[in-house]
Amino acid sequence: MKIPVALLIIGLLCFDAMAASYQLAADELHVRRLTVRDGLPSAYINKVLQRQDGFIWLGSKGGLSRFDGANFSNFQISTDSGMISNDVISLLEDQQQRLWVGTARGLFLFNDDTKQFRHIPLSERPPTILSLFQDPLQQLWVGTDQGAFKLSADGQDIVQYAPELEVKVMFGHQGHLWLGSKQGLFKVDETAAAVSEMSLRGNPEIDIRDQRIFDAIVIENKFYLATDRDGLLLFDPDTRQVVRQWLQADQLSSNSLWSLVKQADQLWLGYFYDGISSLSLEDGKIAHYRYHPQIQYSLPHDNISQLYVDQQQQLWIATTNGLAVTNLADQAIRHLGEYQQITNKHIWSLALDEDQLWFGSEDGLNRYDLQQHQLTVYPSGDATGQLPRTVIWGMQPLADELLLATNLGLLAFAPTTGKVRSWPVPPWQQPGRVTEVYSLRLHQQLLLLGYYRGHFAVYDVVGEQYISHTQITAAGYITDMLPQPQGYLLATDNGLFQLIDQQLTPLAELIPALATQTLHITSLLQVGKQVWASTQDHGLLILELQQGQWQLNRQLRQEDGLAENQLRALALASDGQVWLTGMKTLSQINPATLTVRRLSRYLHWLDMEFHANASLRQAGSIQAFGGNQGLVFFKDDALPEHTDFPALHLTEVQLMTEQVNVNKARLTVPPDASYYAFQFAALDYFSPERIKYQYQLQPILNNWQPMLNNQLSLSGLPYGDYQLKVRSSNAEGMWNEQSTDITLLLTAPWYLSTTAKWLYAFGSLLLLLLVLAWLLARFSNLKKVANHDALTGLPNRRYFKHELQQRLQQCRNGQQQLALLFFDLNHFKQLNDNCGHEAGDQLLIQVAARLTQAIRNTDFAARLAGDEFVVILSHIQHQQELENTVQRISSSLCQQYQLGQLTDLSLSCSIGITVFNSQNQVNADLLLQQADQAMYRSKQQQLAWCYHQA
Repeated sequence: MKIPVALLIIGLLCFDAMAASYQLAADELHVRRLTVRDGLPSAYINKVLQRQDGFIWLGSKGGLSRFDGANFSNFQISTDSGMISNDVISLLEDQQQRLWVGTARGLFLFNDDTKQFRHIPLSERPPTILSLFQDPLQQLWVGTDQGAFKLSADGQDIVQYAPELEVKVMFGHQGHLWLGSKQGLFKVDETAAAVSEMSLRGNPEIDIRDQRIFDAIVIENKFYLATDRDGLLLFDPDTRQVVRQWLQADQLSSNSLWSLVKQADQLWLGYFYDGISSLSLEDGKIAHYRYHPQIQYSLPHDNISQLYVDQQQQLWIATTNGLAVTNLADQAIRHLGEYQQITNKHIWSLALDEDQLWFGSEDGLNRYDLQQHQLTVYPSGDATGQLPRTVIWGMQPLADELLLATNLGLLAFAPTTGKVRSWPVPPWQQPGRVTEVYSLRLHQQLLLLGYYRGHFAVYDVVGEQYISHTQITAAGYITDMLPQPQGYLLATDNGLFQLIDQQLTPLAELIPALATQTLHITSLLQVGKQVWASTQDHGLLILELQQGQWQLNRQLRQEDGLAENQLRALALASDGQVWLTGMKTLSQINPATLTVRRLSRYLHWLDMEFHANASLRQAGSIQAFGGNQGLVFFKDDALPEHTDFPALHLTEVQLMTEQVNVNKARLTVPPDASYYAFQFAALDYFSPERIKYQYQLQPILNNWQPMLNNQLSLSGLPYGDYQLKVRSSNAEGMWNEQSTDITLLLTAPWYLSTTAKWLYAFGSLLLLLLVLAWLLARFSNLKKVANHDALTGLPNRRYFKHELQQRLQQCRNGQQQLALLFFDLNHFKQLNDNCGHEAGDQLLIQVAARLTQAIRNTDFAARLAGDEFVVILSHIQHQQELENTVQRISSSLCQQYQLGQLTDLSLSCSIGITVFNSQNQVNADLLLQQADQAMYRSKQQQLAWCYHQA
């Protein structure tokens, strides 16, 4: 890099650095501003109230608002009374958790379920409601421009007191109600329905002229009164004397106060036009805080309308141009930025020399006296007496000088004389060129120097000479250095290197896990025997030299608890804890457990991007870090750990396009609602963007599922009962084990209800039974058709053969007899030919009927074909029983028949008989053949029946 000759003169000449000093306040207040751009209906805020559920409610000239930390819900007053004003001046939540709203045109009661306002008439002319108070008897007191009104607990009885007063504040003390008004201080006598004035008098040094009281607070049985033009008064109600008065002469910003509130041992004062102050109740010290147009964490305006401390002891500041909230613990962090007159808001290097905090920027040098709170700046420039224009990348106190690593090489600055000199030129520096110095450390009497283009040098400050030099050609610049028992550990923008006896070794060759990562090391820190290395994109490396070999003990990433993987700087505290900055985060790590505390919530008020290696490293009890918004510093123990969790609430439910209320954590979803959305709020009023949400939907999702934000949309769920569980983290990333649970009842339509399902089941069962009955009947019918003769209804040949085989097997098993009769009607063909087939069919039907009537129940009759019939006679005990049966059957068949016009038709038949017994063990076919042969012999011999003869 070519350097103009004029700049090379600094190597030959010394010059004085021009300086300017500024006295800064000892304390800072860091607020979160909220304006109409954030959702406020009006920037003019009158009243702040936190209700029991934790939500913040606001009264403004634009109406009533609820704030959950991320979103405002605004409500406009609209009633049928005609007396409408959205200038909300006062708010009160009573013991029944009802919200009373006082406006410029009357009193209203807000319904949390319907979000509607009900007007409460107090007098014929609607008064302006200035204050609200509920006494121990649950009576509501309303302070107005027409005096005070007392409402009974049921709101039916109204009594007016002192209509000539404008009552700005009401408070109770020792069983009495006190009124602070523009006309003075008054005590209420409820029995006489009257008030008595308290004359504000004191010793001769107390000068009270107007007695216009705008706010009051009771502390240790004494009244602190905020007045217009009379300052702050301390009134003793026992002696009825003003025992103390604070005015501008006593360091108040103004004699006109609007609001008072107590937080811990501080009394906070809000002025008409001059911001706020804190008054220590212990030592009487007063600190002032005002609006600054360029400092975003300052007050939004100096016109204060109310101060309020919530349940978490957070201070809310209502102004006529916006709202602000501050965590007073944030006061432990100090910030020095461009609007505190530092040389440049980009801070790249820091050093601590006793009580002097030095920090370098892109445009000069800065010094802050930690005891005197005095800032001294040494801006760079071209004029005589100014520091040269260059970025100060690093600094190191050395004796009575401050060494500065810059783009113009190494400079030495003498704070006592303000003189700057150039450090001896390194031997490798080419003529006409300057070797830029990026990092430096002092180890005993050796000065370690890291340069651009990978140069590393060691300078002996006692011998005043360079004793070694190495260049890492693979590196763009040396970011940091640490001495080791043997040699040095060098951090670069391209990895870590070990240097021993001028032998350079990349750690990636010694530790395989590092070889797969492209590492830009931003900072090194010696933590006991370990070396911690922060990287630009790969988290934190924890290394240790064991028996001469480097080991990677652990690599911490975001999944291991780090706030982010883009790390910038490390510092070691006096208690052994390690402080760590990421690109936009601040954390603390316990080296013993590697537990990470995320502390970025303390910097919610500052949009800071931290710079690499911009820390005090081993500074002791003070930690300081630089970035693109200046410098922040604090004591080690000033940031307590927050393990509490913000209250989680369901704030909104939408079924399709309709907003609905959820009562007792149960939501019944009608059948026609196929889409349902939920909005939740974890009440964090400083860092809501850091809050994360998860949900379960039991029984179908039993593991925690991530939510993209605080909203959850569900659709298309099967009808049934579900348990929706939602939990949130705190701003430090810790998850709350407790969840907010909502029972979802997805109601099915009537035709899918449980009753309907039972009816469907019963109907289905009945239908099934009917179908089964039909199928059985159908099967029976088909079986009958398959096994019976279609004309006579008797079993057919197929059925007969099956039955004969079954009965023969039973006879074999039981050693029984069976007779088979084979029938043939005589002259049936002539009848059929002469009288027609219809007559023949009628005859066959009558024959089948008679045959069925003539046989026993245990017998079996069938039609084989044409005029052929068979009968199986089971259980034949003896021959005479067979003879009687055959005779009965023959006689029945041979009786006269009636066939249409043919009457008294006589019929005969031929019967063949065969018997199955122990002497005739034949099969079914042979037995049928025997009966058939016997039938033919009967026909031939013209006998009524004939037995088979073997």
